[in-house]
Amino acid sequence: MSNKNIIHFIGQIGLGGTEKQLYLFLKYFKKDNISHSVVVFNSSRYGDFENKLHSLGVKLYYIPESKNSIKKKLLFLFKLVRMVKPSIIYSWTVYDNAYAGIISKIFNIKSIGSVRGSLINTGFSKISNLMKYACIRSVSLMVINAYEFKNELTDFGLKSDKIKYMPNFVELNNMKNDFKKNQKIIISTIGNLRKNKNHSLFIEIMQGIIDSYPNANGWIIGQPVDDEPETEIDLLDQIKLMGLNNNVSLLGFQDDTLKLLRKSNVFVLTSLSEGTPNAVLEAMSIGLTVVTSNVGG
Repeated sequence: MSNKNIIHFIGQIGLGGTEKQLYLFLKYFKKDNISHSVVVFNSSRYGDFENKLHSLGVKLYYIPESKNSIKKKLLFLFKLVRMVKPSIIYSWTVYDNAYAGIISKIFNIKSIGSVRGSLINTGFSKISNLMKYACIRSVSLMVINAYEFKNELTDFGLKSDKIKYMPNFVELNNMKNDFKKNQKIIISTIGNLRKNKNHSLFIEIMQGIIDSYPNANGWIIGQPVDDEPETEIDLLDQIKLMGLNNNVSLLGFQDDTLKLLRKSNVFVLTSLSEGTPNAVLEAMSIGLTVVTSNVGG
């Protein structure tokens, strides 16, 4: 049987949800005749999966910052794919689907795209119609991690037989929540500081809880993002205005979120839209009580 290579496109390999799913896919999808390589479009500010991916024998390629236009990126990817000679291009980021689709058509190979979050009322809605078309319609197959995205994609004109559902992965372990009865109540949430994560609602929820349990603490675990720098400021202002400085904390980036989840006794997710959130799966995997908004997967 001939050897095959799958080349994966991803926005970055920071310690986020999509990146973790790529890592778990590569860790557990093992076949002797298939090798994997990863193309990384952007650098990561808060740690990354580089060492873990290298430990799996995965070859990493980084698009240089100087390739700062669509044309330059396409030319770089054309040369790279011509060298690597993959059988499949698999894009893990909706915006990179366009590159996967275009390059795969040039080389007459299969391409897989991904939609891992809602396309409605998000950054995707702000890009040009041509780019939307390329991101959705140019790939051979589209993978989703929540069934509700199928309707969104068919509304964009994608045929339903080109859409496949693949649930998120989670590694099960024997660690359980280690909350002690006499310690303070800790309620946690995880998510980058984006408006879509709706952390302002989490703060409002904490105010109601603190009225009844003054020693309760709320942890918002997640880093600010470059395209929404005002969100962190707004959340800090809200915490101060509501007089919750001693109870609600923005913990920023944390490379061991599972350790913090184990110290919590409730996990809350208040997102306006989601696919299948890794944080919910990880909280459930250690037996933590989970309360979420009724959205997504």
